Amino acid sequence: MGTLTALKKSYAKVFFWLLITLFLIPAITLVFAEYGNNQLNQQYTQLFIDDARGQQQDVGELTDFLQQHPPSSVCGPVADDLIDYKNAVCAPQSELWQFYMMDKVAFWTLIASGVILLLVLLCSALAFKSRQGQLLSLTLARRFLMLACSLEVLVQGGMLVWLSFWSTAFFTQTYYPKLVMAVGLLVLAGMYYMIKGIFRKLPPEESIEGEVVTREAAPALWSRIDALAAKVGTTPPDHIVAGIDTNFYVTEAPLSVNEQALTGRKLYVSIPLLRQLTTAQADGVMVHELTHLHEGDTASGALLGPKLHRFDLYLHLMGQNLATLIVFYPLYLYRMLFELAWQRNSREREFVADRNASTLVSPAAIIESLIKVSAYASYRNDVERTLFENSTLHDSELGIARAIAAGLPQHVSSPDFICIMREQNVPHPFDSHPPLAERMRNVGYNVEEAHYAGVASESPADSWVDLMPVADEIEQQLWQKYELAFASEHEQSLAWRYQPVGEEETALVEKYFPNAPFTLKDGSKIEISWRGIIHPKTGELLEWDNVKNINVIRNFGRDILYVQHVQPNAQGKKRSEIRLPGLKKEIDAFKNTLGYYRHRHQTVRAQLAEPAVQNA
Repeated sequence: MGTLTALKKSYAKVFFWLLITLFLIPAITLVFAEYGNNQLNQQYTQLFIDDARGQQQDVGELTDFLQQHPPSSVCGPVADDLIDYKNAVCAPQSELWQFYMMDKVAFWTLIASGVILLLVLLCSALAFKSRQGQLLSLTLARRFLMLACSLEVLVQGGMLVWLSFWSTAFFTQTYYPKLVMAVGLLVLAGMYYMIKGIFRKLPPEESIEGEVVTREAAPALWSRIDALAAKVGTTPPDHIVAGIDTNFYVTEAPLSVNEQALTGRKLYVSIPLLRQLTTAQADGVMVHELTHLHEGDTASGALLGPKLHRFDLYLHLMGQNLATLIVFYPLYLYRMLFELAWQRNSREREFVADRNASTLVSPAAIIESLIKVSAYASYRNDVERTLFENSTLHDSELGIARAIAAGLPQHVSSPDFICIMREQNVPHPFDSHPPLAERMRNVGYNVEEAHYAGVASESPADSWVDLMPVADEIEQQLWQKYELAFASEHEQSLAWRYQPVGEEETALVEKYFPNAPFTLKDGSKIEISWRGIIHPKTGELLEWDNVKNINVIRNFGRDILYVQHVQPNAQGKKRSEIRLPGLKKEIDAFKNTLGYYRHRHQTVRAQLAEPAVQNA
């Protein structure tokens, strides 16, 4: 219930900001333009009447004419007899002409904003129809929504520039060039980021850890896959990739394994999970995955994936800049609704695949395999989290696989395991899988919660691993590589966590945060270390603990580092001013290093403060 409430609040918040970004500036512009039109009408009318009175002309007839034809009314197309009047009051580029034109632009921009909102809803509704509908929806959204929102940035940017001039000039008869220039630069920045986002290159294809298992290396494995594919009614995959991740999946998206690009249909199998499953349970899993191939789920996913990835990259860039928030929120709302459609369709496809596995193998096989996969994945996550949170260095041999095998029976027998199973979805890298309880109802086979532990701790007499002679070698190599990477990442995390005590901890911090000297013009050096900043003139260490704020400012072509202290420094000052002559080429590297080292210190302090906050 709480998750649903939070989700509703999230959608409401995005929708609110969408309305603000799409409609606020045009609405303000429309109101201001209408007000300006009315004021200028009154001014021109009074001017004409005063002039007529001064020339002893008939004011009544003039008043009737001006009431029928206010000055702003002739800014558009007029009859020939009103051309001179129009040229007098609403010549191109005149004040009244600008307010009249901006009034029209603001009105039609509001209409266009409404159309964009309608397009967001229509494209989102199309995504709920089917996978084909999602592909068409995303194609339309990328083309039309991105184009329409980009035009909104240009038009509303023009409105902002116009408002920045006239909002002051109209009321105070003066304007501020710096304000107009700042707004103009903001608009140009928006245009730059839009162009950058549209032409941004996609990152390289996804690379996964694993080994390609050829037919020659494991003929029995391929023979079983061929037989199951025939039962499903689909062609077998082109490649089988074996790894140690905690999932099984099929995909037709481009993948790279050990720098080898794989195309076509690919099946990923997890060797550690296969060791947990009986042959029948593994059959159920493989029929489930092969059903995705048969139903075209992977083919549509391969088409959608790159388009969605490009859309997400563009969306991310638009959300990072104030000038492009007009683009961001309509696209973000569409992306959220599209994700709902994607998840709903994915759940339906999972139910179809489960039912097929239930029919061709057995309901028990597929459900019991789901319990075992969830149990192994949850416990492996616990083991790795505990290892990573350890505050001492690990040996290169972590023994993660052995630790999981030894502790899994106790884990599944713990009282917390039932809660974990209620909340946990089966891990999968591409789809949103439904909860276990729903999947059991879908195939008509129920395992009582009290029996989860028995199912999860069952050791199979034989498994698919027996069909893969290369399994032990692949698993050993992958675990060794994984543990080395894990230990390295853990070691680096300690460098961010230590307030070092002793030589060993200090050496580790300095391995990742060595002293970074920068040579100034006169040969002196300013040095940045994990302890603080070493002053180039006095050699004083300005410790991070005593740094309240730092800033590098360029004044008249000279870079100066200002350091504000919590307590006075050695000279009794609350601020140190360090000139940085000669760092012009290295100034960016200096700033980055300064921020990086200070961020480490702030991270350490935040972690040290956590226990105190919890105890309070």
